[in-house]
Amino acid sequence: MSGTSPKTRPSAEWLRDQYEVQRRDCVQIGRDLKCDPKTAWQWIRDAGIETRKRGFGHPENLFTKGQHSAFAGRKHSTESLKKIEQATRARGGVPYLKDGVHWLKGQSGAVNPHWKGGITPQRQTFYRSPEWKACVRAVWKRDDARCQRCGLDYRTVNRKIRRFDLHHVDSFVIVERRSNLDNVVLLCESCHDWVHSRENTAKLFLGEGHNFDPVPGWKRQT
Repeated sequence: MSGTSPKTRPSAEWLRDQYEVQRRDCVQIGRDLKCDPKTAWQWIRDAGIETRKRGFGHPENLFTKGQHSAFAGRKHSTESLKKIEQATRARGGVPYLKDGVHWLKGQSGAVNPHWKGGITPQRQTFYRSPEWKACVRAVWKRDDARCQRCGLDYRTVNRKIRRFDLHHVDSFVIVERRSNLDNVVLLCESCHDWVHSRENTAKLFLGEGHNFDPVPGWKRQT
């Protein structure tokens, strides 16, 4: 079939021989027929041939356990590593080593990107309390279900992909301020992340207890 013109449908017998008997896949068949694999697959289906599940193609195209990549045993050059580092920094990534030590070693609390604001049994108990629930209702009513930074209206967003948070101006660690209405504001998730980022140079909505220096590139989870 090497002389077949582009997209000329072969006979069902030829397709069956290639696909079932010789166990060739749609990529290989399409290459011989000078058509894309999807077209070859459709012709096979139209010929009444039951197609295989993905991953069960020709053995030559499958990954074999223990098989190594072409890069196995090789190392990036110093120049390549430098370029990778520059590209990582450009997209906001945080290099995991600092002076040869992982940047999270010995770090805890708000510096750690996995920190969730100190979710402890005490915090969870407080968030289930009638006092906090009353505060939540009052803040949503006072702020009219709108982000107090960008003005986004909660009633107009797709709630499956946009979230709103209640943010403590003075940190949750300030016990006596936890449920004070003047200490809690409604923010959309994006603005909440911004408030806790280095971009918030004016420390907007950040009062007592927020004495930390966030690492660029991470998003707060609270």
